[in-house]
Amino acid sequence: MTEKQTPPTEIVPVPRRNWKTSAYVIGSIIGALFGFLSAHFYTRSAEENNSGQPPKPISTADLFRLSLAAIALLRQISDLGVNRSSKR
Repeated sequence: MTEKQTPPTEIVPVPRRNWKTSAYVIGSIIGALFGFLSAHFYTRSAEENNSGQPPKPISTADLFRLSLAAIALLRQISDLGVNRSSKR
């Protein structure tokens, strides 16, 4: 009986998981958690400080301040992706 020779197996590299997909999933989870906690703290604070009555509508100035803070946070997050190791 003769032994059959097996052809050499080709090593195929395993494709790396797409890092963008991981970033989107993690960012979505953190964003949803942050949004939920923000709503929870807002409603809890409104209940405690308004004797159970609905809170006053949010003023335009408060919305503007929150928008500026959100834009600043987004800029800080986007700066995390900058390669700072290269010399200018």
